[in-house]
Formats: sequence, structure tokens, C-alpha cells
Amino acid sequence: MDRRQALFGLAGLAAAPLIGGARRVQDAGDLWTRIRAMGEAIIAEGLTPGLQISVRQGADVVFQQGFGQANVETATPMTASSVLRIGSLTKQFTAATLLLLEAEGRLSLTDPLSRFLPDFPRAGDLTLERMLNHTSGLGNYTDAASLNAFLQAGRPDRSMAEMVEIMKASPGLQAFEPGTGWAYSNTAYVLLGAVIEKASERRYDVAMKERLFTPLGLNDTAVDDASQIVAQRGSGYTPTLVPGAFQNASFISMSYPGAAGSMRSTTTDLCRWHQALLGGKVLSAAALARMLTPATLTDGSLPMPGGSPIRYGLGLSIGEAAGRSLISHSGGIQGFSAYLGSYPNDGLSVATIVNVDGGPAGARVQAMRVAIRDGLLS
Repeated sequence: MDRRQALFGLAGLAAAPLIGGARRVQDAGDLWTRIRAMGEAIIAEGLTPGLQISVRQGADVVFQQGFGQANVETATPMTASSVLRIGSLTKQFTAATLLLLEAEGRLSLTDPLSRFLPDFPRAGDLTLERMLNHTSGLGNYTDAASLNAFLQAGRPDRSMAEMVEIMKASPGLQAFEPGTGWAYSNTAYVLLGAVIEKASERRYDVAMKERLFTPLGLNDTAVDDASQIVAQRGSGYTPTLVPGAFQNASFISMSYPGAAGSMRSTTTDLCRWHQALLGGKVLSAAALARMLTPATLTDGSLPMPGGSPIRYGLGLSIGEAAGRSLISHSGGIQGFSAYLGSYPNDGLSVATIVNVDGGPAGARVQAMRVAIRDGLLS
């Protein structure tokens, strides 16, 4: 995929508590020695300035570490406490907030967008649920005419109302009829941020904090704002044409990705979040089951863009790896690439973040995650 796709792209399971088929860490032998060596090699080879990883098994954090640097200019080490942007991992938090608002009686996921944004084009045809699972037919405002145009568009701070107007004017606004296909849409999620504000009568960031971050003790997780002073904030970078060399990533106002990708967190908080969500501590069993049910089209079939079935729930990919259920999502934004995946029947969550937005680091970090899965679940 090209860099623009990487910046914002993606990377029915019954609701059930996370319970332990995974081996305990004390039985993992030299696994963590191997993982440390893999992380150190990624830094030594200049694939990313820094890497953060956390592994949680049920209630226990069994491994967490930072490698390399959180800030190259100040030579600040990356640690497990460094706070980094997570891009499209934001989407699952947006989805959970909407499900909580539904439980409060403030909205229904079957509501049309017109209930909250009556002047938006074709808003009467777009349900919140189809917007959440990417079957609304809405296009993708991040598909700018050029990479430079995309980067420049993301620089100014904008109000939610201004972002809605940008969504209205984005090219290819309605790519297909709702329910007839599947296409990843950041446009839909920005609009869902506006819905959260209308329904909760709070700013999007406040509504998320009140319902998710504070109750769950996610103290390093927030909707980000570049103007805020954030302890242990890590910086983001872009590869240059010189192998192993980086430059500061292009500035982006967090008002531009909004509910599609504006959050910051740590891998420790991300694993804690998945354990709470998939363990039934955030949503009712029915709401969680709905979140984890793959979208179907109006004819009842799974979407098959490109000939392969897509299993995407509400802000989460629903799949399997090595014969085990896997709930996951990836996220990318200027300067950062993140991943969060959980094996819900085995009680295992793994999160990684690198502070670079391109280059070959991704495949090597994925190899680390596979090694962890195979080492703990084999």
C-alpha cells in the first residue's frame, strides 16, 4: 500500500470473558530473550527510531518494553510509558462510545445520519451501523489527489462543523449504495464523531473520556491535541531516502482525523483496553456480540471486495490466525504505526507501536507478534 493508505488504512464471535488457554509466562522459556533480540535488531538496522510493545495474558502484563528512541533529537529512550499516537485504533473506541450512547437511550445504531446531521447529503439513507462497519458506501476523504495535498490539508485546526463541511465536499462522497459493498471509510468515522457530540451534548473527546478512559483507568489514553503538554510524549518520524535515516513527520492537527484516528495511548493501555472490552467489562453481552459480528450486505452475504470475504464488525476486524480467533485492528498516522490484537479464547492481547510511518519496520514487528503468539499458544 502507498503511504497515504498506510497513514489511515486498516490494518460472529460470541461475547465471552477472556480466559486462559495460553501458557503462563513462566512456562515460556527463552521467548522473551528472543523477543528482546528481535526488537533490538529492528532498532540496530535503522528500521524505526523506536518501538513499544506490550503483552497481556488475562490480568497479568507478562511483557512490556520500549526499544530505541521516543525522540531522536533529544535522545530520549522509548519506554513502556512513552505516549504515542495510534491512528485508526481510535475507531474501536468510537464504536464502543456509540454503543454506550445507545445503551443510555441517546441514539440507536439503526438511526439514519439525518437524525443528527439533517443537511448532510443522502443522510437519510446512511445508518450509523453501516457507517461503523464500512458498508455505508461513503468514500474516503483521505484519498487526496496527491500525497502533498493530503499532508497540507491535515495541518490547520478545524472545528467539528468545519470538518463536516469538508466531508460534504470530499470527492467520491458516495461510492456505492448503502449495503451493497464494503469500503474502508474515514469519512464515515469523522461524521460519527459529530454524532457523538450531538447525542452526548459533549465534545467528542470529553464524551470518550467520561465513558471509557476514566472508568477503565486508561490514564495514558486520550483524544490527542498537539497543543497539550503530555508527559513522556513520543515524537513521530518519516523514513528518508537514506537507509536508517529519518525526518520529523509532517504535522497534522488531530482535528483532521477526528473520530477516525485522533487518539494517543501506550501499548500497556491498549492491552488493558482489549482485556476490559472483550472481557465484558465495557459493554453488555448483547452489545459486545453486536460489535464483534461481521457486517453483511443487504442480501445477507459477507462483503467480498477483490474476491475475498471481509469480516469487519464495528471498528474491529474479526478473523483468525493459526486456527485461533483473532480480534484486531491496525492504525497509521503521520509519524506512527500501531497494532492491537487479541486472541479472546486464549486470554492473550498483544500491542505494538513504532514511531515511524513507513518503511520496512512493519513486517519485522509483525514477525515479533507471530513469535509471541506461537511461543505462548503453541
